[in-house]
Amino acid sequence: MTPREAPLRPARPVPPDGALGSLLMRRHSTRRFGARSLSLAQVALLAWAAQGQTDGEHRSCPSAHALYPLALTVIAGSVHGLDAGIYRYDAERDCLTLTADGDHRNPVAATTLADRSWLRQAPALLLISGDLATAAEHFADQPPLGQRGERYVWLEAGHASQNIYLQAAETGLGAALVAGFDDDRLLSLTPPVVPAGHHPLALLGVGHPLDGLRE
Repeated sequence: MTPREAPLRPARPVPPDGALGSLLMRRHSTRRFGARSLSLAQVALLAWAAQGQTDGEHRSCPSAHALYPLALTVIAGSVHGLDAGIYRYDAERDCLTLTADGDHRNPVAATTLADRSWLRQAPALLLISGDLATAAEHFADQPPLGQRGERYVWLEAGHASQNIYLQAAETGLGAALVAGFDDDRLLSLTPPVVPAGHHPLALLGVGHPLDGLRE
């Protein structure tokens, strides 16, 4: 008779062998950040992990039909080597392009439903947005009609978010994803934070964990 249960691991978790297993064990959400600034090199690694090119054609996370409908926006507030401002990540050139000067962490954090108090303390915020309309049109012939493309975009945003989490864990940083925000308020911010034609999907605060604490 085939057993109904097959335990895969010991009752007490042990770190899996290999670098990936170690990262997965260390990945946690961090909502308490110290005052120490991020470095430009650290932000560069996080941006590449989310959307960077790997072989000139593909990026660091999978995308249905290689459509790559996501955009990554960095809201920098306390990053050594990078002036405070809103930056768009260019995956093809692996660079950040300034779209607005100044520290915009407070107004962005204020659009969240329950996370504004700690999110504004993160040295940098990473916003993942997606072109839902283009994806919906591209996959319009796949059932459920008119909806499949949007689902692919949300899945891709999840891949990118996890990549940020893992890159943060590898470099001793903390990160936490926020999906509870007022879309209309975020889209109406001046200067614009979300790229034109995009919908906000995920917002991550990143920084050094306060006294090494993670949640």
